[in-house]
Parts: sequence; C-alpha cells; structure tokens
Amino acid sequence: MKKLDLDDFPDFVHDVFGYAPFPWQTDYLHAVAGGAPWPDLDVPTGLGKTSLVDIWAFLLAWQADHQVARTVPLRLFFVVDRRLVVDQAHQHAQHLRKELQDATAGTLLGRVAAALRRLGGEEEPLEVVRMRGGVDWASRWLRSPAQPAVVTATVDQYGSRLLFRGYHTSPRMRPIDAALCGIDALLALDEAHIALPLLTTAADCAAYQATATDPALAGRAVKVVSLSATATGPDRPRLGISDRDRRHPVAGPRLNAQRYLTLLDASTTAKNGTAAFARAADLAVDALLPVVRRPVIGVIVNTIAAARTTHQLFAARGDVDTLLLIGRSRSADRELLLRSAHLTELLNGVKQDRARPLVVVATQTVEVGLDASVAGMITEASSAASMIQRLGRLDRKGEYELAPAIVVRAHAPENPAEIPVYGAAAAHTWNWLTTHTSVLDEADITSAELQEALAAGLLVNPTTLPTLLNGVDTESLNVAAPRIPVVHRTLLDSWARTEPTPVPDQPTAPFLHGLDTSPEDVQLLWRADLPTDAAGRPDWQRWMARLVQTPPHPGETVAIPARQLRRFLTQPAADVLSDLEGEAEPAEPEPKPSRRPADVAPALRWDGPEAAWVPVTGPNDIRPGSAIVMPSTYAGHDAYGWTGTTGPAVPDLGDFPPHQALAATRIDAGLLANLADLDEPLRETLTRAISTAITKLEADEEEQSPTEVIHHLLDHLIGHLPETPKQTGSSGRFTGLVRERLLQLRLIPKWDLAVTARSPQTGHVVIDPDDPARLLLTPRHLDDRRPERTAGVGDEDADASSLTRQVSLAQHSKAVAARAATYATRLDLPATLTNAVDTGAHAHDCAKSHPRFQVMLCAGDRLLAESLPEPQAKSGMDPADLQARRRASRLARWDPGLRHEALSAAAVKQWLDTHPEHTAGLDPDLIIHLVAAHHGYSRPLLPPVIDTDPIDVTCVMPDGQPVTLNSTAMGVDWDGPDRFTDLNRRYGPWGLALLEALVRLADMACSEEGS
Repeated sequence: MKKLDLDDFPDFVHDVFGYAPFPWQTDYLHAVAGGAPWPDLDVPTGLGKTSLVDIWAFLLAWQADHQVARTVPLRLFFVVDRRLVVDQAHQHAQHLRKELQDATAGTLLGRVAAALRRLGGEEEPLEVVRMRGGVDWASRWLRSPAQPAVVTATVDQYGSRLLFRGYHTSPRMRPIDAALCGIDALLALDEAHIALPLLTTAADCAAYQATATDPALAGRAVKVVSLSATATGPDRPRLGISDRDRRHPVAGPRLNAQRYLTLLDASTTAKNGTAAFARAADLAVDALLPVVRRPVIGVIVNTIAAARTTHQLFAARGDVDTLLLIGRSRSADRELLLRSAHLTELLNGVKQDRARPLVVVATQTVEVGLDASVAGMITEASSAASMIQRLGRLDRKGEYELAPAIVVRAHAPENPAEIPVYGAAAAHTWNWLTTHTSVLDEADITSAELQEALAAGLLVNPTTLPTLLNGVDTESLNVAAPRIPVVHRTLLDSWARTEPTPVPDQPTAPFLHGLDTSPEDVQLLWRADLPTDAAGRPDWQRWMARLVQTPPHPGETVAIPARQLRRFLTQPAADVLSDLEGEAEPAEPEPKPSRRPADVAPALRWDGPEAAWVPVTGPNDIRPGSAIVMPSTYAGHDAYGWTGTTGPAVPDLGDFPPHQALAATRIDAGLLANLADLDEPLRETLTRAISTAITKLEADEEEQSPTEVIHHLLDHLIGHLPETPKQTGSSGRFTGLVRERLLQLRLIPKWDLAVTARSPQTGHVVIDPDDPARLLLTPRHLDDRRPERTAGVGDEDADASSLTRQVSLAQHSKAVAARAATYATRLDLPATLTNAVDTGAHAHDCAKSHPRFQVMLCAGDRLLAESLPEPQAKSGMDPADLQARRRASRLARWDPGLRHEALSAAAVKQWLDTHPEHTAGLDPDLIIHLVAAHHGYSRPLLPPVIDTDPIDVTCVMPDGQPVTLNSTAMGVDWDGPDRFTDLNRRYGPWGLALLEALVRLADMACSEEGS
C-alpha cells in the first residue's frame, strides 16, 4: 500500500472537512516535518488556528506509516483560559475522529486511520475527550496511555494536573494525570498572551524532565506551542501568514472584513455600570437592526451579572429572540443548551428570512471556541486583546459591505480601576480608540442618529490593525502581564510527593496565572436527597453515606471562585464574576466587627488527603480547590449557568455521569420531583408506590419476585412522568432524561437483592436501611466483557478497587501484566523498562491472597473463601451497597486502613533479594515501587496502618516462585522516600509517573473488562 506523503495533506483536509487548507497551514506542516520545534502561531482570529489538530494528526500518522522514530507527541492538549459554552476545538476534533473512524480501508483517510490504530492498538484511531476531575476510576479521562488523543481543557485543568496537583481530583489519581500531561504531550495554548504563566511553567517542567538520567524518558517531555505568537519572546520560533494567504480567495476577505467601530459613552449618567450598559445596548440594538445584513446581533459583556441583566432586558422586549451564553455552567446543562434551537441556529448560520432578530448576549466565553458569526455587535469596553477577539465573531467570513460594532463605555471614567475584569486597560483602550474616531453620548442621541453614524466608524480588521497599532505602547491597552514565579527543583520535588501530600503545600495557582491572581475555584454540585432531622438540622452521616453511594461526577459540577461561594452561602447575591480563569481578586469591603463567624448554610466538602466528606460549618471551610455539595433548594444555578442568587431548586444530576448511557439510579420520589418538576400530590403518590415496593421486597414473598416488584414499580413511575419534555430553560428540563433512564432500567430482564447478584442478565437492588421509601437500582453488567465504568470503584477504600466483575487472582495478574507490557511496547520503551513494567504489573496484587482479604472479597463468608479453588482478585460486589461492603469488612476483620499493596511490595522485595533470573538486568527499585504505588500511595510513603492480627501469607511471584512472609510487613516502608527520590532523578518526575500509569491504567482497564 502507498505510504502517506506530506503532499497528501491538502487532500486529507479536503476529505475530512470539504475545503482545502490555507497556505500557512501547509507551511506549518512542512516546517514541523522538517524538524522545526512546533513554531508559535502568529495568525489572526478566523484563519483556522484550530487546524493545528489536523496538522498534528496527519504528522503523527505520517511518522507511524513510515515507521521512523516518533517525534510527534501522542496527545494534543488544546488549552484555553476561560470557561466555554461552545468548544470549537473539541467539535473540530470530534468531526475528524468520526471521519477517521468511518473511513474506508485503502482510501487516504483509511490509511491515516490505520496508521493511528497501529500506534494505539485500539479500535478508535483517535480519541477526543474533555478533561475532567473526579476521585474514582470511572472519572479518568483517558483509558490508554498509548492512544492518540486530542484533549481540550482550561488552564487550571491542564496546569494543575501537569504539576501533580490536579484540581478536584483524588491525590491517588494525580500521578496518572501528571504523566499523561507531561510526557508524550503537545500543549497548544490559545490566547497565550493571557496564559503566559502556564506557557512558562510548562517549558520549565520540560527542562527538568530532560535532566532525567534515563535517556528513554528524558526526551519525551511536554512540547509547547503558543497560538498567540505576540505573547512569546523573540527566542521562540514562530510562523505567520504570507502573501499567499492575503491573496487567498477565502482568507483574503476575512483579513479585510469591513468592521466599523462606533464609540458610545453611557457613563455620563451611570450610577450602576451594569444597568447603564443594558440601557445603552437596548438603544444600540435598535440602531443596528435596520442596517445589519442578517438578523443576528451579538452583545458581549465583561461579567456574568451584566450578561444576565442585559439578557433579561431583551427577553422582556417581545420583538426579538434571545440567547444567553455564559461559561460557568454544569456540562449537563451546557449540553442541553447546545441542543437548543437558538444555539443550533447560531452555529449553523442564521438565515436572512428569520421571523424575528436573534440577540445573543454573552460573556468572554465567546471570545474563544465559538465558530459562529454575527452581523452586528455591541461590546462593553474591554482591553485591546479582548476586543480584538470579540470582533473576530463579527462577519467572520468577511461577507458584508458593512459589519458595524458599537463599543459601549458604561463605567465612570474617574475610577478606571473599578471597571470589572479589565480595569485601567479598558480605560486606556477606550482613550486610544477616541484618538481615531468620535464618541457619541448615549444620553443625547437617538437610535436613528446612532444608526447614521455607524458607517463613519473606525475600520478595524487584521489588515488595518498593524497600522493602527504602529508606535502605540500596547502594554497599557492590555491587562498587565502577571509576575511569574520560577519552578525550582525543590518545589518540583515537593509537588511530585502526592501521597502523603507535604504540609504546607505550595499552591499551584501562581504558576498558572501569575502571583497577583486569585486561588483556584471550587467545584460546586447540588443534591436533592440530603435529609435533615426533626429540627431541620443536617443529618451529616446520611449526607456523607449518600455521597459515597452516588459519587459526584464532572457532569454535575460548576467551577466557582471560593470567595463567591462563601458569599453565596452567607448572603446570596449577584457578584462581579467573569468567565476568565484566575482573574485578580476584587477588593473586599472591610468586614464589620463581629463577635462570631458569619453563619453559613450547611454544606459538605470533599477532603482529598483524608478521602472523606466533611461538614462545612464556617466560611473558612470553603477552601480553593475543593469540591462542595449543597442541597438543591439553595438554588444558585439555572439552565444557563451560575446565578449566585436564590431561585428554583437546582436539578440533581448525580445519576447521570457523562458518557454513560446507564448507571446506578436512585429511586426516590423527591429526586423525581426535583428533576421533572412534579407537584406535591404527585410526589406523595410516588412515595407511597416506592414504599409499597420496598415492603414487598423485604417480605420476600413467593407471590411476587423482586423482578416483578421492580418492573411494576418502574411501570408506575414511568406512567406518572410527563411524556413531553419541558423547554430548555424550565425547571423540568431534564424530564426526558429521567424518563429515558427509567425505560432503560425497565428493559433489564431480572432484578435481585443478593450482594453478588449482578450479572449480564441481572441488576442489583439496594434498599436504603434508613429511608422506607428509597431504593437504588444498579444495572446489570455489560455483555461480552466490554469495559464497564462503575462509580465508586477506585483507590480510596481497602475494598474499592475490587468491586468489579469476579475474576481469579492468577488470571487478573497475567492480564494486567500483558496489558501493561503492551502499553510499554506501543510507546517504544526499551526492553528493560518494558520487562520491569511487566514484572511489577504481574505482582501488583499478589498479597490479595491474604486469607482475611479473601473473606472480605467473599462478602464476609469465611467458608466460601476457604472452599475457593484459587484466590480471587475481584469480589463482584456492588459499590453502591455500602451496608454489604461494611458487613464484609467487619466479618473478615479487615481494617479499612490496611493496604494490600504494602504486603505485595514487601513480598516482591523479599523475592528480589534472591536475585531471580526472571529480573536479571531490570531495575529492582522500580519494580518494588510499581507494586507499592499501584493505587497511588507510596509517593513516597504508604499509610502507617499495621495488621493487628498478623498471619503468614503466601504470595506467588511472576516466575511462579512462592514467597511466604508475615503480614506484620504491612505498614510504612521506610526505604520508600529514598527510593522515590532516586527514581525521580533516574526517570524524571513525569517519566516515573508514566511508568506507574502503565501499570495502573492496565489494572483499571482489565478490572473493567473482568479480566
């Protein structure tokens, strides 16, 4: 078959997207193929910087097809500095993925897909994911370290993971995230003029990884490319547009779009900047509508509060349709909004004959990622860089003779520092614009007069902008570059210690956004099943138990600054909050004298180091980087995103994790009422039905089997739900989602209450011992050993990694070893490292042969454990059945703090001391560490928990040799810290984490497959 050629790239792009690449894109491809170190891009907005995805994918396939030493990283991280509603890079990559997946063998696309499949060894040639957080295995965002992947993320998401401090993740998962972000990775940083600290920090990290003494991993450090070349220094290579782009029939009009700016001053009568802008925008829309070529106008503001106020004003007009876009929203609500009629129409292009004009009100969220075009624009005064990005959404293709934009100043000029988000930079940009065009006073002008002035505005496009900025000190027009701290070796060594985390621990926020920025956000979620006692006080133990039973997932969370949440839980009110990450903390008013801390509404916080939920009883308990759960009745979020104010209850989305068609589902009338907006009489009817079903299940009568009871209950619940989904913006907008879930559960042919009942035919029923009208239904296992992600399976508890399909210890050990070795081979690691990974993976669970651990895996049944023909690796118990899990642990007398990997590592060390032929030429310290760290501990210490009832345990080694040792070996391994330090120097912090990840990801994949 013909090999891929670089000259095939234009045809490749055309076959995928239906158009040819711009000249600069082909030039970039050839530059990198020729050895250039991923030059920074100096390309205007609207000229396809997202095509870096296509260039990377083609180059990766080209190298694989020619079987040359691979220099193109396996993973491309597309990173922006804000919360996005529409992620163009993600959608672009998804389209590429689908075209490759469906390509016919032998065609150009088929050959590219085949080359990528050979690299990853998976059915998917390319994986496209959004980075997300979480504490269990189901929350990981990439299954295989060898899989070519495009990952979209924010600065906080990527940067914190690169530095071993992944926000909103378990400390046990952080090494895996760091490995995937820091090795074999290409970081493409959009708007790097804002995200310069991350660019600098990532480059520093790459330099440290390059000092590893093992050459196989020293050269695989993250590579960095800026998509805003003006942000970087002259020492970095860059590539921009050429005359061929300027003459191009598609690029040329975009470079010369007729965008005329008119300045409208609404500050002369402003007492409230937010209200002043909304009033001016109302006037401006009336001026724009008669002249725009298409009935769609964009209104872009600096804060969420201003967006909501302006949106409410237009929604009340009655003569226009409205769409509100803010980035701080739950992904589930965002996905629902993406399917809404107005946003779909905007993305596909608003038609000329639309019945009513569409007014799109948005924050900075549309400055990046939104490949949509408006015919007229109104923007709040901002920094120059931000304004240029906003103008990139106006007549994006350069189609119109006139594309008017109105810039509104709404805040009093006497105090420029008070301008939200951009401060003095917005004032300087406004003053600079006034030197090129006149200013109109909103108080003294009519819409007709404003309309007449539009064509006389300032022409601003990529062609005129260099002349306008010639000789101008642009530093004053933009937010000052932050002071960036230096990443030094001692600090990096500290971050690499993920378990236990050092105290005190250096925050990563200054290295991602600069020294003058706010701490990281908190992740906030809502639940509707958090009970109170008779006095209305929180029942903390039941809150915690329910969150363990139904763990939070990324689809139900929204990122909010800690200061904003503190204010909301003490005194809910709208706040000056934007969609930018890491913006500077606004000045807080002086607190009034008080004899006690401010009262805070009860909530729970996830304590990562303790791996537990703890009550929030005061404002200081809300700490940056934590996850907070609060009752749905507190409100604070609607269909568009964060409100920061009281209102209707927030729908509880805990049972609907992303990318899972079916998951454990709580059957609770309060939850159904919350999601489907049911009235109180109907809620009481459903409560009685659930209570009746539970009574029958507990009676264990022969007249009705558990299957019949559950099927009858589901039929009853489905029959009372509305058949027609409610509108996108309504409280019952998730009714269709609930109805579909209940219908899916109804299709499961059999239900049972037995602890290990789950099978490919049978679902598991869990009765809540503390609530007579509450069930949890865990669906049946998937057929054919397909990978199955189950919430609650992870590294936190002693039994949590064993709660998957039943499999023997010998079978599981061999499967994990084979999978880990395959990963290492596909990554082209040398044989010594591949064999060390194979050996560590084979021995990782050897101490699960401990007799009492086997009893726990058998649900506490000692006779069953003793009768097994061979030790088991997995129990098959339902992670959601907390009562059964606790009973099994108690009956087995297994301390929840004991770590089986501590005994496994001790056994491997004892085996290695005999110098077995199996490990000749391998790194013994690495093998021990891979076993000790395979659940994320031993970086550098294991938990100091000893077996108080010690016993001799026989462990089988990878070469078949039995090793017997006493379980007193469990606990702290005091050789661990020195070993950990040496291995970090040998393989580099990210290289060592990658070797661990090969074993751990193999373990997770095999566990989910039941192998």
